[in-house]
Amino acid sequence: MAIKMWCILVLCTHLLAHKIEGINLLITPLENDMIAIEGKMKGSQKRLEGNKVALISMIDKRVIFEAFLEGGKPLHVKIPEESYWVYLYIGDQDVVEEGMAPKEGFKKIAHSQKERAFRIMGGLALGFIGLFFLTVCLRLYWHKRIT
Repeated sequence: MAIKMWCILVLCTHLLAHKIEGINLLITPLENDMIAIEGKMKGSQKRLEGNKVALISMIDKRVIFEAFLEGGKPLHVKIPEESYWVYLYIGDQDVVEEGMAPKEGFKKIAHSQKERAFRIMGGLALGFIGLFFLTVCLRLYWHKRIT
């Protein structure tokens, strides 16, 4: 029983393990279908410098745009005409946000996967909880039947 409870606890902790807590990826809309991209530390609000930023297509996973954050200034980029992710590379991990649409909307649209990891891990956790209660009920039933 302790092993099952441990598995449930481990699965529940993975629900929020898909973001780096100390980094904010800020995407600000500008005029003429442009966006400003910058990365900041949450605690000190210090701007990141030298980190790579990439716009990656949701349709075919190709790199649309790639550049580096420089001098504490936001990076100005034209909004692509297809659904895309904004990647901010930080060491071994990435901060990923879905990009905003241009004023006329996207010409190629992919389905949003924003809460996909949360739904999958939540479903697994609920499945293990259900399995735990089912085994407890079956054990109680068989114990009462024998005695």
